[in-house]
Amino acid sequence: MRRTIYIGCSFGYKTLCSLIVLRVLAVEFGEEGFGYLAQYMAFLAIIFGLSLGGATNFLIKNLSVSHDSKKFQNEISVVFSYSFVFLSVMTLVLICLKKQLEEFVFFSEVSWWVIVYILVLFYISNVYGCLMAATLAQGKIRKFALSSVGGSSIFTLAVILLVRSGYADAIYLVLPLSYVLPIVFLYNSYEGKIKLDLVMMFSERRAREIFRYSLIVYVGLVSLPLVSIFVRENYQSLFGPVSLSNWQVAVKFSDTLQQFFGMFCAAVLLPYLSRNVHNFNILTWGMRLGGLALLYIPLATIVLVFSGTVVFLLFGGGYETSKAYLQYYLLGDLFRMCALFCSYTLISVDRFGRVLIFECLQGIIYVALYMYLPVHDEITKVGYAYLLTYVICFCFMLVFVFSYFKRRLN
Repeated sequence: MRRTIYIGCSFGYKTLCSLIVLRVLAVEFGEEGFGYLAQYMAFLAIIFGLSLGGATNFLIKNLSVSHDSKKFQNEISVVFSYSFVFLSVMTLVLICLKKQLEEFVFFSEVSWWVIVYILVLFYISNVYGCLMAATLAQGKIRKFALSSVGGSSIFTLAVILLVRSGYADAIYLVLPLSYVLPIVFLYNSYEGKIKLDLVMMFSERRAREIFRYSLIVYVGLVSLPLVSIFVRENYQSLFGPVSLSNWQVAVKFSDTLQQFFGMFCAAVLLPYLSRNVHNFNILTWGMRLGGLALLYIPLATIVLVFSGTVVFLLFGGGYETSKAYLQYYLLGDLFRMCALFCSYTLISVDRFGRVLIFECLQGIIYVALYMYLPVHDEITKVGYAYLLTYVICFCFMLVFVFSYFKRRLN
């Protein structure tokens, strides 16, 4: 019970800090500028979503069932070595795509030092990923919660001071810090060593095992977030920067909720399912999924009823149209969270192929609905596309989970 309170409070506080940051930036950059900034924020979410080479959940899962200290340390070293190789590949990719990043993400020419800065922070995020996984696997929930609260507090304060001091243009250098600041509070949380051991990584097909797991993350980040960058570019050309910013208010609010739920899945749900994979049945699973929906529906209803006030308090004046987008995203997020619940269930039992199908479907269905739905209004065009995407995805995932339980019974 105490662990649940720690997790809930830290997640709630982090969500509040994220919303405060969004409001400060929305007010500072205005209706036109916020949409462009949201593009950069989406890019950072993709980059740092690949922390540890996409193997964060793999490491948490393996450490949660590892009781030998040597094996514990070896698991961390293997994944860290994999992340180092991945960092090398990412460096080459960013060097080759610098012009495309300037066109679609930064919207202006940027120095090579900005790319180097992001890569350095990505390396630090790999170290943080190892410490976070070790902390969660050892059951040090309080320390993890405090690191999340501390990192969010420092980041939020930094953004506010930057904007109030008239240096808002430097926000592009500050935003990546949100992904690494919690490491300040976890530096002594793990007594073992984080070693670079490429020999161990390539022995016994460990690299292949990690890649198979991380492929889910790669496909997921390409399928929806990366595709969404180009959808936003098309949307901006059709309806203008003001409509883009109003749409992005709803998107960033949704992203904040999904970040909250994603961390819950990684910190609580995945370790729980991994430890109890042979002990739960379809009825227990269904009750937990239903409990999740029952927790979300009242919150979403309150936000929807007071959407005008919520948008004004979070983002300031000038974004009144955003509440029209918000209703589609609030409902779509219910089905998205339920689909993710199914996804993490399948991950815990190593059903990677079915999870890959889900990750692929997100982007394919979203783009297809965005392009071909017979609606011409800018709000319903993206609103229905998002909602229907996750209704369809949830139906697929529910069938996959039921087929797994049915096979277990047979």
